[in-house]
Amino acid sequence: MDLPVRDGGTTLITGPTLSGRRRLIHQTLRESPGQPAIVATREPATSVRSRYQRLTAGSESEPVIVDCVTNTFEQPPDDTASTKYAQGPENLTSIGMKFSDILEQRRTDQLSVGLTNLSPLLVYTSPSDVFQFVNILVQKSVGTGWPVFVTIDPSVHDASTVEQFVPLFDDVIETRRTDDGDQELRVRKPEPTNWAAF
Repeated sequence: MDLPVRDGGTTLITGPTLSGRRRLIHQTLRESPGQPAIVATREPATSVRSRYQRLTAGSESEPVIVDCVTNTFEQPPDDTASTKYAQGPENLTSIGMKFSDILEQRRTDQLSVGLTNLSPLLVYTSPSDVFQFVNILVQKSVGTGWPVFVTIDPSVHDASTVEQFVPLFDDVIETRRTDDGDQELRVRKPEPTNWAAF
């Protein structure tokens, strides 16, 4: 998949459920340099790893994951080198600390950062607080030389909530599902393009 995103840059992917948004972020992470580092806000680490392998046709690269879900329904195991367990999607401080652990442990490695969905964070926390959290995550990642890919479901938020995140990113890509069931994307920023199947 040849996406017009800048090396080492930051990308926001917006699209509703079944529009290919999740497939796009996983495949983009696979094609980016280095190991994927995923902040998983809706699924536990085991599910995210399984989805990543399925959507990337058995990539040899094993994601490093901040699991924001497991702690909400069961006692998670201890943190490992490849999985950190945050308190939950409502606790941005815990998520940030676990991500910082990865940053410190792998500062000399090449990683590509993905935040699977901003929408669960916005259920519990004000848009302004989530904005500050994403801004810090983006700045820390870019400062280490890591590209960042973040998704959001615009169908569950008002337009102003989604729009406030746009300035944080170099590139914005929109996805949609057509009446025929096809998945399409277009670039919105920096230079708009027409819809195309992917």
